[in-house]
Amino acid sequence: MEHISLFIPLVALILDTLLGEPKKNIHPVCLLGNTANYFEKTFKKETQKKAENFFWGCIATLICIIIFSLLPTLLFLAIEKFGLQFFPILIPLTGFLFSSLVLYLCIAPNSLIKHVYFVLNELKKHNLPEARKKLSWIVGRNTDTMEEKDIIRASIETLSENSVDSYFASLFWAVIGYSLFSYTGLIFFVSLHRIINTLDAMWGKRNEQYEFFGKFVARFDDVLNFLPVRISFIFIILACIITKNVNTKKALLIGFKYRNTHASPNSAWAEAPYAGALDLKLAGPVSYGNFHCNYPYIGEGTLDATLQHLYFALTICKNSILIGTNIIILCFFARNFFFIF
Repeated sequence: MEHISLFIPLVALILDTLLGEPKKNIHPVCLLGNTANYFEKTFKKETQKKAENFFWGCIATLICIIIFSLLPTLLFLAIEKFGLQFFPILIPLTGFLFSSLVLYLCIAPNSLIKHVYFVLNELKKHNLPEARKKLSWIVGRNTDTMEEKDIIRASIETLSENSVDSYFASLFWAVIGYSLFSYTGLIFFVSLHRIINTLDAMWGKRNEQYEFFGKFVARFDDVLNFLPVRISFIFIILACIITKNVNTKKALLIGFKYRNTHASPNSAWAEAPYAGALDLKLAGPVSYGNFHCNYPYIGEGTLDATLQHLYFALTICKNSILIGTNIIILCFFARNFFFIF
C-alpha cells in the first residue's frame, strides 16, 4: 500500500480547496500563535540584555517545536507501534491519512488566493477603504494611505511570496521528510516548517522589539526556505509559459537579475519573476507600524499597477500551484520506485 503516498499532496490540496482553513478556535496554527504570544510575554523582557533576549527566543522556539512538531510525530509513532500492532495492514493507510491531514493543516493556498480576491472585488467596486482593510488581513505593512495601484502591487507581492510559505515549502519538506523517514519524516518536517514560518512572521522582524528575540527563528526560517523558494522560481516560470498575456522571457530574465535584490536571502526569488512577467516594479519603500524600511524596487516596469495585472498574477499563482503539485507527485512516485528496486 506504499504507493498510496503518491496522493498525499493531492488529497491535502483537495481538502484545502473544499474545506478551507479550519476555524480559528480549533486550527493548530492559531493555537501555535496563541502559545507563542504567551511565551513572548513570559520570556521577552525590555530590561534584558541582547544576549539574554536571544537565548530566551531560542528557548521559546524550541519549546514550540517540541509541542507542535515532536509530540504529533511521537503520537503517530505510538499509534503505529502499539495501536496497530494487531492490524499491520492498516499501518500504511494510517500513515497516509495522518500525513495528508498534517499537510492539509500546514498549507493554505486556497485561503491566500481567496483573500486576494476579496481585495480585488473591493477594488472593482472602487471601495478603497474596504480594499485597504482586507489587504491588511494578509500583509503586515501599513495600508491606511495606499492608493489603488499600491494596493494591487502589495497584493501581487504577498501572492507571490506567500505562495511559497503557504504551499511550495510545505510540499518540499513533505518530499524530503518522506524520502528520508517515510510518513514519520513527512509529519515532522512539514510541521517543523510551519512552526518556524509562523514564528518568523511573529518574531522575525528587524526592529528594536524583536531584533534579538526573533533572530534565531528568522535565520532558521531562511535556512528552511532556501531551497523551496529557488525551486518555486522554476514553478513560476513554467506557469508563465502556460499563462496568456504575460511575458515569460522577462519573467526569467528579470527574475534572475533581481532574485537577490531583497535584504532577505529568499524574499525576492518569488517576487522577481512576477515583476518581469507583468512588467511591474514590486517591493520598494514600505512602513510597518512606525518602522520604515527603504527596500529597493524589484523589476524594471511600471509602478502603475492595474486590476488586469492582479488578474494575471492570480492566474500565474494558480497555474504554478497546479504545476508544482504534479511535479511533487512525481517526486513521491520516484521515491517509491527506487524504494521498490
